[in-house]
Amino acid sequence: MNAQRMDDELLNRVAAVTEGPAHPQSIYEAEATQADVYATAAGFLARWEAEAPDGAICVCAERRAVIAAALIAAMAAGRECILPFALSRNALETVRESLRFDAAVVDGDRDLPDGVRPIHPSRAAWRGSLCSNPRKVFLHLFTGGTTGAPVGWRKTPLNLIGEAMYLANTYHIGSDDCIAATVPPYHIYGLLFTVLIPLVSSASVLAGTFVYPEEVRRAVRDLGASILVSVPVHYRSFKEADVAGPKLRLAFSSAGPLDGEDSIAFYRTTGIGVEEIYGSTETGGIAARCQATGRDILEPFACVRWKIKDERLMIASPFLSPDLPLQGGYYRTGDRAITAGSGFTLLGRADGVVKVGGRRVSLQRVQDVIKKLPGVCDAVVVSLPSHTGRAVEIAAAVDADLTEEKIRAALQSKLEPYEMPRRIRIVSPIPAVSTGKYNREAIMRLFADDERKGG
Repeated sequence: MNAQRMDDELLNRVAAVTEGPAHPQSIYEAEATQADVYATAAGFLARWEAEAPDGAICVCAERRAVIAAALIAAMAAGRECILPFALSRNALETVRESLRFDAAVVDGDRDLPDGVRPIHPSRAAWRGSLCSNPRKVFLHLFTGGTTGAPVGWRKTPLNLIGEAMYLANTYHIGSDDCIAATVPPYHIYGLLFTVLIPLVSSASVLAGTFVYPEEVRRAVRDLGASILVSVPVHYRSFKEADVAGPKLRLAFSSAGPLDGEDSIAFYRTTGIGVEEIYGSTETGGIAARCQATGRDILEPFACVRWKIKDERLMIASPFLSPDLPLQGGYYRTGDRAITAGSGFTLLGRADGVVKVGGRRVSLQRVQDVIKKLPGVCDAVVVSLPSHTGRAVEIAAAVDADLTEEKIRAALQSKLEPYEMPRRIRIVSPIPAVSTGKYNREAIMRLFADDERKGG
């Protein structure tokens, strides 16, 4: 099937989502069925019309069934919703500075910004019809917590529902599956795999977010999860815990590259290869790999067209945010890549190459070298302005049972002098946010604190 025909088929399937549930009695989450989700969506439609006739609706809910209902209602009504990067009052006020909202969907007590009206779930009869325009923006996603100010991205039903349908079809996810997740539903990865894929595939999702290995073990062994949705930092913690279960058949990872050793360790204990999804909030899913089973190359999804120009990965996809600038129909990503087999290998971020003393240094390469040292659990390499402000210095935050001196000694034979980190900070664990991504703002503060202390 060619790309255009696939796009058209996705468009038709996305439009049909607002007609009603394909399997009304299938459990969606906890005691809520698919039919309950659509009944709640109908309740939102009635409440919005009466209480919030204008403007965007912020979705400040934790239950995935409520989030799904709000999104269905938004598609059916042609309304726009906002999904914040966190549900704290501070986060909501920050989002409100970027995009005004005066009403919020809530599923319990929530400390909302002043002037924001809470709208609680209610039920009504669903009278669905085709989504009138699957290419119309219906959701504003905000990413934040790793680099400072949150960034907003607009998404269409084709972007998000289409990607969920594609993933469900590709990995044969259906009504017999039960999903457990260590990522929250307000992150794009959690939204796709624990809100939208259950909606379009009739799979069920376990309530709550499981973080600790013993919680994941219980979800897989006692609650019957067949699909685990997690992130690299959590897979690392699973190395010392057997989270295998009788029904577990799929495991996914995203929000950053998964360490090969962690992938293999999970495979050894569970017999399941971790499927790594490469992409971003703005691009949607682009490609996948499974290191433990020998698929080391990122294989692009069938609906994604791609090419490499001047070492930069460029893609065309139905999942691209409409905000992205295109060059000849392609979006130029921030990732460097080279062709490998039928796919590609990433070389690191384009903004991850810095000049030190006139020499080009890949921060990703330095980071990879440090992470391979015996005794090192994890490492993040960043660039900092030098004391003069006219150049950059390389700095490394390292989680290890080693001293800074031993790390420097081990790196002497592996890095060029100009690649050597000028500053190394031993820290355990390396700061991360709830989605498992490194908290670069907090990491930078570590070195700023050292600077103030004269370190």
